[in-house]
Amino acid sequence: MVYPKNAFAQTEKIQFDTYGTLPLEVTILKAAQPRISLLYFHGGGFLYGQREDLPQDYVHQLLAAGVSLYLFDYPLAPEVALHDIYLHAKKAVEWFLTEGWQFSGVGTNEYVLFGRSAGGFLATLLTARTKHSEQKGLIRFYGYQELFCKEFLQPARFYTQFPKVPPLAAEAMIESQPITHGTLEKRFPLYLSARQYGNWQRYLGNREQLAALAIPAAAYQDFPPCFVVHCKKDPDVPFSASEAFAAQVSRAKTLWLDLDQHDFDRTPNAIADNCYQEMIGWLTNQF
Repeated sequence: MVYPKNAFAQTEKIQFDTYGTLPLEVTILKAAQPRISLLYFHGGGFLYGQREDLPQDYVHQLLAAGVSLYLFDYPLAPEVALHDIYLHAKKAVEWFLTEGWQFSGVGTNEYVLFGRSAGGFLATLLTARTKHSEQKGLIRFYGYQELFCKEFLQPARFYTQFPKVPPLAAEAMIESQPITHGTLEKRFPLYLSARQYGNWQRYLGNREQLAALAIPAAAYQDFPPCFVVHCKKDPDVPFSASEAFAAQVSRAKTLWLDLDQHDFDRTPNAIADNCYQEMIGWLTNQF
């Protein structure tokens, strides 16, 4: 992705970890006048996507507001189980805390986590299970925190309207080696099949592994301030997931959008513009 050059002082691409021989990298976009570090995890149902998926317009707005961005890789499923994905996301945060913060220009290792969709789940999991006093906030766009909700355990009505991708055809898309970058064209059919046949969890690991990632209700009581966004008629991730999350944490700013979309901000539009401005206002009030 090409970012506007005048919005930031410096760009770095650094290897922060490995998964076997697979390098795990972070793109760091340092704001010209940095005041906040935002650690970002992308969406894609853990089966597709890539770290630099934020629309350029919103990257520009964040940088202009003094937000230094850290866009992290994680290995994708099903080549890698979700449990291991979580462990390497945990290492990403630990790397930031020990050395990565020095690239931000902020002068402190305080940070806010930001995730969209699956990345929202990952950011929530990190907040719940790897508590750090340096974490000052959590931003969740159309995320979830329950892998076994009924909507994920049965064929999704929205996805069954598309031509079927049989499980055998989907499994043929799985790589022989772990990857961090899965294009929409190549990997979305894998997710489509998983939702059409109600077997998405099978691509993430066995039931015992996934159950071990469950977030205890008590963990939400200690969450930092949260900014939560979701469309009320989301056809992919149920709106009830964000409603339930916001009800469990003590400090949540919510934006419930009257739209029938999931990733409503995949391309710039007036509603998404307003949402990011609200988010930036919330962020700057935290720091």
